[in-house]
Amino acid sequence: MRSIALWGLVAMAALLAGCQINPYGENQRFTTWSDADITPRTVRFPILFSFPDETMYFYPIYDSLPRADLNLRAISCTRRDDGTLVVTARVQNMGADIITNTALLTGDLAAFRVSATVTTADGARENVSAAQVVPLTVASTISLALNSTRAQASDVTRIDVVADPDRVVPDPVRENNILSWQGRMESTSAQCNVER
Repeated sequence: MRSIALWGLVAMAALLAGCQINPYGENQRFTTWSDADITPRTVRFPILFSFPDETMYFYPIYDSLPRADLNLRAISCTRRDDGTLVVTARVQNMGADIITNTALLTGDLAAFRVSATVTTADGARENVSAAQVVPLTVASTISLALNSTRAQASDVTRIDVVADPDRVVPDPVRENNILSWQGRMESTSAQCNVER
């Protein structure tokens, strides 16, 4: 039994004797498979303050930042029975990542917010908004009905709608987040359809 253990130790010593570290030579690229060049990965330093918070113990969660692209596809209007106006916005996520819920600056826990500025004939402005409370998956389209205005539909002359006015969605290109309508509406029906 001792001879078997002795032969095992000799074999192990013989195997380990062949392992040695060789520095790179002039004409020598690799000595073993473990000496292959590995591209260095940048170490991201702790982030102390960011909004929305995408850190875990002040270290970034993701190696690459998430990327979304909110596309405000269309806006439309509906006249209520009391004469006020309801603006509806259709938004699509054209990015590569899901837009998850986060704490917005308004205090809502939502994926993003859509805001509209309604201008009347006398120059008064009113802001109405709606929040998307469910995460928006990739390539999905949703329709959000914004709060009704206090202004009468017949007095409205301009509507400017912005998707994600708080800028919490990681959207690098914000060229397709704004739609505007300008004109006069009839007293019986409200038409402000704009499509991209």
